Amino acid sequence: MRGYARKQDGTQGDIVAGLRQAGVKVWIIAEPCDLLCRFWCKNHRFHCWQTLEVKPLIGKLAPKARRRTDQPEQDQFLADTQTPVVTSVEEALLTLSLHGHTDSSICA
Repeated sequence: MRGYARKQDGTQGDIVAGLRQAGVKVWIIAEPCDLLCRFWCKNHRFHCWQTLEVKPLIGKLAPKARRRTDQPEQDQFLADTQTPVVTSVEEALLTLSLHGHTDSSICA
């Protein structure tokens, strides 16, 4: 996959810092998504891996994650791999099950 923007989303630094502070190993991989995370899964009691895509929020009245219309390959990757899109540290932590999850589908 080529042609992805090299510029980090504005919230990525905060999300990476927050995940690392919570004990998550984070690699900024940029392609085909933003982050690769390794974390302790309380549900499975072993380390799990998860990719994450970071998107900034847009819109003042009803904020939502910005979708890139020029990246259909990335959209297909996110759909095929069920990579979550996160917009905040809290959302990333929740996605990685650090607050205790009951859905084990995100852990490989």
